Amino acid sequence: MRICPAILFLMMITATVTLAQEATWLPRYDANNSGVTAATIGLPAALAWKYVPENAATEDPVATPAVGEEMIYVPVGDTIYALDRVTGSLVWEQSAGDVIYSSPALAGGILYFGSRDNNLWAVDASDGSVEWRYPTGGSVDCPPTIVGNICYFGSDDNRLTALNLETQQPLWTFEASGDIKAPPLVYRDVIVIGSMDGRLYCLNSSGRPIWSNSIDAGTFVASPVGERTKVIYASGRDLNARDLYSGRLGVWRRPFRAADLIVGSPCVLGREVYIATRDGSVYSIDANSGNPLWRWPAEGAADPITSSPVIAGDKLVFRAGERDLIAISLDGRRMLWKYTLPQVEERAQEAAGLPGDVFMGDPGMMPEEMPAEEPIGVDEPGGTTTRPARRVEFEELVSPSVAVVNDAVYVIGDDAIAYGFHSDAPDNVPPTIAEPVLEVPGAGRQRVEFTPSLADAEEFAERFADEIAIPGTPPIFLSLLLVDEGSGVDPDSVSVTVNGEAAGFTYDPREGLIWYIYEPRGAAANLANGVKRIMFEASDWRGNRQTKVVSFTVDNKLKPPAPPRPPAPTFDPGMFPGEDMPPGAFMP
Repeated sequence: MRICPAILFLMMITATVTLAQEATWLPRYDANNSGVTAATIGLPAALAWKYVPENAATEDPVATPAVGEEMIYVPVGDTIYALDRVTGSLVWEQSAGDVIYSSPALAGGILYFGSRDNNLWAVDASDGSVEWRYPTGGSVDCPPTIVGNICYFGSDDNRLTALNLETQQPLWTFEASGDIKAPPLVYRDVIVIGSMDGRLYCLNSSGRPIWSNSIDAGTFVASPVGERTKVIYASGRDLNARDLYSGRLGVWRRPFRAADLIVGSPCVLGREVYIATRDGSVYSIDANSGNPLWRWPAEGAADPITSSPVIAGDKLVFRAGERDLIAISLDGRRMLWKYTLPQVEERAQEAAGLPGDVFMGDPGMMPEEMPAEEPIGVDEPGGTTTRPARRVEFEELVSPSVAVVNDAVYVIGDDAIAYGFHSDAPDNVPPTIAEPVLEVPGAGRQRVEFTPSLADAEEFAERFADEIAIPGTPPIFLSLLLVDEGSGVDPDSVSVTVNGEAAGFTYDPREGLIWYIYEPRGAAANLANGVKRIMFEASDWRGNRQTKVVSFTVDNKLKPPAPPRPPAPTFDPGMFPGEDMPPGAFMP
């Protein structure tokens, strides 16, 4: 077949443009570690798919997934899973010989990541075939930073390596005094790294040290970020800035001190720095002065933030608690989306069943001092009681961040399951309100549970009311399951009414439970006689609304209900008398 010269020239131009536009993915979105993606996302997003790796039940995920044009690359355990971005189906998987804590980078169709087998790996992003491995003297937990044809990465032999990707030969190495686990900052003409010896190092483009300074932290697993002629970094509760070229303090009059430990790496956009903390707060700080601009929420949230935040357009996206994904407006005024991932059944602690029992996981990625001994109690003349501090492993300090691309959010949950959320994913199903449990005081100071029937709002108001009759003695608890797998439950939409009047309630999205509690303060007044029609309403973030009603009758002349009797022992006619019989069973 002959191709005319004009068409051939056009094909060559097209091929060149395609090569130049090939996607590059870095864990903090650029070599500056800014945490700012060029993507925009329409919210609320809805769950499009989830993928359960074979080894999900046994692994604690650390690395953030990488995203290409057609696939998402999920590190779990010792394996990279390549999943179709649209469907979440497995395309290929590749074992790396040992656990992968290094968030992958993608450049030129090659996926780069480290492993605890002491190698930096390069695999073909299209099929997972191994291109090459570069050996080091220690585990490679550090996410690589790629600039041009140079890959900068740290390892647990205290070394930072600048590797030529064309020759797979080192251009230079630099040895610090501790392991290097945070991605290097490559900014202007210098490289800045944080080391587990609690120091910042600044190197020139040839790997020669310009300056190094202690940052007063026992570990450093968060990325430093560049802002004009400053390097900004987190250290415990403090956010600080140094001169990029001299390492001099005093760029700000004083460090910014948060109310709790700073989680993960800062984001920088324009002249503002954004950080997240373990007390559940997000702060905006003036990059010129270090002064706070705003805090979300003003009083601090209940759940610690557990990942580095990501800026996407006019939104800030991050993880909170063990299972929440949250997006807020970039001015800190509004929560735009909140989604609670499913409970991790294999690892979850058993809840007590009442509101207020909160079970928290690890506070996430944070640089934190770990002393050899931790004092407890108050100093007294007799001395201070001390206890040995528990050794905290790297994988306990770090939780996977969200990966944000155009109209999609991807995350690896604490259950090691990969979740894909898309702005255009369909969601026409309202939240689930189910499994009601009514708990009342019973005889002998015991609690007695009933299982009421659920009715829809349009059904007869007193339907099922005669099924359960109780005295109105407080406290009375009525709990229901409230979950939504699509776009998530909008917490501001949740409401409870009793016979048409608004009532107080408690909603815990972590447990997926909502409670109506009758427990008046002061005098213990009984709930008034009559039929109680308690309506529960909730919408998801797409506006799909669900309403369910529980009805029962209160009669204060009734005695407290007796607790259920244990089932009477039975005798199986086929059982040989005396063999494997329960104690007290009748023997003919």
